[in-house]
Amino acid sequence: MSKQGKSSLEYAIEVLTKDLQNGDYFRQTNPRDFDAERYFAGFQDQRKARSIWSSTVIPRLISSNHGELRKVGLALQKKWASKSYRKQLDKARAQAEVVLDSVHKHQARILDHSYKDLCHTLQRREESFTEVVSTTSIANTSCHDRVETVTMTQERKKKAQVDIAVRFDTPTNGASDKNDSAGLDKDRATLDPENDAEGKTIKKDDALTVVEPEIEETEDIEDRFFLEPFTEQDRKAFADTFLKIQNKVVLPSGNHVEDVLFAAGVTKKQHGLLHSFIIDVDDDSVRELFQEDDWTFIMKERDMAVDLDDQDIAKTLSALKDAECAEAIMEILNQRHLRLGKTYRMGYDYNLKWLFDSVSKWIDIYTMPFSVFTSDATLEYFWRSQVWGVLDTLFYDIPNTLMIGGEGHGIESKERRNQQQPGRALRKAAGSKSDGYLRSFGSTKSDWLTIEGARNWDPFAKKYKMEAYWKLARQMHDICRARTADQDPSTLKNFRTYGLIFGGPTIQIHVMSSLGGASTVLRRRRPLTLADGIESFGENVV
Repeated sequence: MSKQGKSSLEYAIEVLTKDLQNGDYFRQTNPRDFDAERYFAGFQDQRKARSIWSSTVIPRLISSNHGELRKVGLALQKKWASKSYRKQLDKARAQAEVVLDSVHKHQARILDHSYKDLCHTLQRREESFTEVVSTTSIANTSCHDRVETVTMTQERKKKAQVDIAVRFDTPTNGASDKNDSAGLDKDRATLDPENDAEGKTIKKDDALTVVEPEIEETEDIEDRFFLEPFTEQDRKAFADTFLKIQNKVVLPSGNHVEDVLFAAGVTKKQHGLLHSFIIDVDDDSVRELFQEDDWTFIMKERDMAVDLDDQDIAKTLSALKDAECAEAIMEILNQRHLRLGKTYRMGYDYNLKWLFDSVSKWIDIYTMPFSVFTSDATLEYFWRSQVWGVLDTLFYDIPNTLMIGGEGHGIESKERRNQQQPGRALRKAAGSKSDGYLRSFGSTKSDWLTIEGARNWDPFAKKYKMEAYWKLARQMHDICRARTADQDPSTLKNFRTYGLIFGGPTIQIHVMSSLGGASTVLRRRRPLTLADGIESFGENVV
């Protein structure tokens, strides 16, 4: 087949059409005789052609009813997968060398260990393509031969030292002296430099006694066990995402934000915000990753204060703050400003009107015979629709914008979750669902804000941790990255994405800003709770 005058993409499509529909070439050729390197030697864009074959042609060959076509697909998959994966590892290691010169010593060591894990993954990946040996057999064989590197962290040492100090200070009776002494000897052996596991390679069977107790390092780690484990496949996907980053944020120290986050995130055992390149400023472990000057740079111009330039709104809020009864509040509401009369203009006066309407609705809730503030009933729908429902009308003055309620998929979340799918027919489009979105409608649909709700406010509940720490932050990150992807970083200094989470009478605002690269900065405002009585209504004005 002549390739003259055709791009590699067009030629690959022709090859795909001919080979899959007619099958003449592959039916006459033994799969072992198929020379993939020679086959693609004439392509102008070999990478794109290989990508088409890897994502489209090979899966169709493997799923073909024709036996020879299946053999060809399996042969190509086996030959290309390990080679492509090895190239990714080499490229990732080259990127890591830059980090090794600038990141702290312990971070560099962790990063090097992470790539050893990736190499183990490559080895297991190649073994999986061996047709004769079963997966169970491979796992059983490799279990005794595989070795792991166990690192005793400074945190673990400090905790053990504290435990020893506590045991020395605690009075003991004669019966327990022997047991305590044995425990202290064990702890001393753990802290003995000669027995330090750092940098040593030991067999897995021998390492179990050292590795298992580290699961209980701190309460902070235990609190985050609600997240899924960070598997080898996740680690590879994380490395692939890291390699695709083009515009990185340079810190005053010369390091890149994305490099520091990758070095720390690649060794985590559970999923975390680091794997989405999100800097959670409330997380002390994230703060410790950066030098002082770098952290100052990250926090600079991240002030969440909002200036109130409407004097009429400011005066109304001041009056409401001093009101101590329903009558005083009703008197304020009855003195509506002239702006809300014949001269009303929605583009200029809507915020003032929204304030009066919202307070009027809340006063009805405060004065009705049934008190939702003291009831122990499950009132999730009531709080969302009646109390926090005032948020649904907050953006009526913005053209082509509406608050979308109910469990629905976020646009950016759906695009991220389905970007690797070759066609909609192969898989139903899916994404993370949320209780509400602020969405603009025009030539394209875009999300700007996301909302999550709960039955009640419980920061220690698993639902709160999952949605406030994980789900809401990632949706905000998707929105922020989508809105700032094609913008000049210098124009994004004041751009923010917001997320709201509420439970009962309590609401919390999350704010995310862009650094200009692939990373974002997440901050949480303090939770705000509505006053439980009309006499304390002024506490609602902040």
